Amino acid sequence: MADNARRFHPVVGVAVAVLGLAGIVTAQHLPFRENIQDDLTHRSEQALQAAGLSAVQVDFIGRDGTLKAASTAEADRALEIVRGLAGVRVAVADVPTVAAPAPSASPTAPAAPAAPPTVAFALGGGRIAVTGTVPSEAARAALVQTATELAGAGQVDDRLTVDATVTDAGLAALPNVVKAIAKGTKEATVELRDGSLTLAGTLDKQVTKDAVAAAAAQVGATVVDRTELAKVQQELVKLPAVTFLDNSTTLTPAGRAALAQAARILTANPQVKVRIEGHTDSNGSTADNLALSRARAKTVLDFLVKQGVATDRLSAEGYGESRPARPNTSEANQAVNRRVEFIVQP
Repeated sequence: MADNARRFHPVVGVAVAVLGLAGIVTAQHLPFRENIQDDLTHRSEQALQAAGLSAVQVDFIGRDGTLKAASTAEADRALEIVRGLAGVRVAVADVPTVAAPAPSASPTAPAAPAAPPTVAFALGGGRIAVTGTVPSEAARAALVQTATELAGAGQVDDRLTVDATVTDAGLAALPNVVKAIAKGTKEATVELRDGSLTLAGTLDKQVTKDAVAAAAAQVGATVVDRTELAKVQQELVKLPAVTFLDNSTTLTPAGRAALAQAARILTANPQVKVRIEGHTDSNGSTADNLALSRARAKTVLDFLVKQGVATDRLSAEGYGESRPARPNTSEANQAVNRRVEFIVQP
């Protein structure tokens, strides 16, 4: 009977083994997690101290960090530093809300005006960085969504912070500016700060520059336009119009002279590749206009090759009446729409 009492039950043995294994896994996992967060906290504190931000507190749970800063400006700088450290998955900032001052004894004292938002888009290297301060999470999400649509998922550095004390002035129209400038260049900056909108970058063609200017005018801020056309693009835009005989692919003497100048520009800049675009007005059928524009673009390409420009530097495309520079409402506008454009390729 005593032997039976001491007999080991198999189910109990399995349970003990499972619990023991779970204990071992937990014991191994917790120190590993703590090591990661301790390492990230230590490296973050060192980086912040080196940047003169030793007052910013850092706390990590795993690879996710929370920063406590005294001001929004301090938080912005600290977030940029910590998010750039290897191993950091998420970093957010906690800025204490400053209590509103007690009402003034004088009923005529004016209230302090709300500050405008600060937002900057930086395009480069196939990525877009968005920095600044906006009034709400909805505003932040809308700007990040614009950057994601342009650069693609995973290609956006979101460094925006939310501060309910700033206004939303100009934010609704800002995405259209960024979209317009992104069509003409891969590297540019768009910055809205203190009621001014500053644009910088080298754009592909004049029509892009015009579109950017039109979008910027809708923001309601003072526009500082520092965009410019690429050097060779500027020279090609300044050329006289390339003209043809009516409804023909035969160049006029003035057209041949303009192309001779284009050949000299391209010969002097052998690294530049150009797309030749043919356009027409809306007179005639759509199909005929498309065919004519393509034939004229090909005529220009052939002329430049005969002038010594390498074929692999040139491409030709016709768009017919589909891309008018001006409305086809007058003979003068139609004359402008009958054109050949040289587009420098990135």
